[in-house]
Amino acid sequence: MNSWGLVFAASGEAIRTYPLDERMAYSIRVSREEPTTCLFPGTLTALESANLSTKPEDAPPVLLSYQPGTSFFSVRALRADATAAVNVVYRGRVYVFTFRAADEADRAVSFFDAPAATAPGATPVLVRSLLDRAKNHALLAAQYPALTQAVERAEPRSVTRYPGFTVTLEEVFRFDAEDTLIFRVRAENPGAAPVRFDADSLAVRVGSEIYPAALADTTGELPPRGHTTVWFAVTGAPGGGRANLSVQNVFSVLVTRLP
Repeated sequence: MNSWGLVFAASGEAIRTYPLDERMAYSIRVSREEPTTCLFPGTLTALESANLSTKPEDAPPVLLSYQPGTSFFSVRALRADATAAVNVVYRGRVYVFTFRAADEADRAVSFFDAPAATAPGATPVLVRSLLDRAKNHALLAAQYPALTQAVERAEPRSVTRYPGFTVTLEEVFRFDAEDTLIFRVRAENPGAAPVRFDADSLAVRVGSEIYPAALADTTGELPPRGHTTVWFAVTGAPGGGRANLSVQNVFSVLVTRLP
């Protein structure tokens, strides 16, 4: 048996969590009464399927709901004996899925990058996937609220003023298992000249402690009389180990302006 075999065989619950492994074939239960949603750590590249269709009028064995550019898809059986298959292209790798009709469906199936199961710290790939999930939080919360119920979220709306520009902390997300916070910041330049800042030096201050960004998604440029959205992640404590920061903390966003 492979090292993940018990994970695949043991659970009879409607909510499942699996490591991503392109060597495995995932078997997922579907039903006619309930949808099954499969969630990945980041945006999917493509789906190649058999016996699935997004059009109910095609009367496929399994109905697929998927929007390109998202990190999830949903399926539902249309027949009691339905079976289907899909190959998911994700981050340059192919993951194989089969779906079979059952009395009880796997309602939510979440996948995580395998290194997160063994490494105490969040890897760069994992942090990027969490940032992508935070970006899609509103869509996930509206369509699949069960998938976001474990994610803490706050809207501080706190403003930090710098010479020539301001930054407003609009949202903070916390992923507890990875001890990672994702920040969404609006940076605004009211002046007539562009402003450049150092994306690599983004950080937040909580009290006297400074937490540098582990990953930032920004161009580092503010157009004249314009604004930009800055996403960045803070994971763990600066000296190692868990920080256990709450989204309710008072954060000061630290930005270094460039000449």
